[in-house]
Amino acid sequence: MKVEDKILLSEIRNRNRKVFEALFYEYYPHLIRYAEGFLFDKQVCEDIVQNLYIHFWENTHRIEIQLSLKSYFYQSVKNRCLNHLRDIHVQDKHKILYLEALLNEDDSPGWVDLEILKKVQEAIAQLPPQMGELFKQKYLFGRKLHEIAETNQISENTVKTQLKRAKEKMRKTLLETSSLRFFF
Repeated sequence: MKVEDKILLSEIRNRNRKVFEALFYEYYPHLIRYAEGFLFDKQVCEDIVQNLYIHFWENTHRIEIQLSLKSYFYQSVKNRCLNHLRDIHVQDKHKILYLEALLNEDDSPGWVDLEILKKVQEAIAQLPPQMGELFKQKYLFGRKLHEIAETNQISENTVKTQLKRAKEKMRKTLLETSSLRFFF
């Protein structure tokens, strides 16, 4: 680790708030942009980076930094973003199956709550046009990722990213609806 980083780390371990603030302002905007490369949701990215700084401040005596403060921050943001994506996938797996069942019903049987169906349809309508279209192709029409990518002339990674963003936006929109809190 560079001498400058050792000095900064030492000052932070001695609870020097000015050094910590300087470090925060030095890396914060860059870390947000880096996180957006994984998550595409500025608010979630800001939360992740802020939580990283809180963790760093509270645990600075236990943290071992090998290369540099900069590499520590970037690696930590990357890991937190990947953990977030993993958590979304685990949570969404069952919720998306339920949404698919709701959305695929032509004539709603008695067990389907029409209010929930309406809220889901409204949430889809609030998505940006291309994102909403990709979401419908995947979850309404059951198309494969490669088919969606080919039809829309975009890469499969772009489709995956857009679907992750759509699920996150859907979750946020549906969580704001109090009658759906049980669902999430």
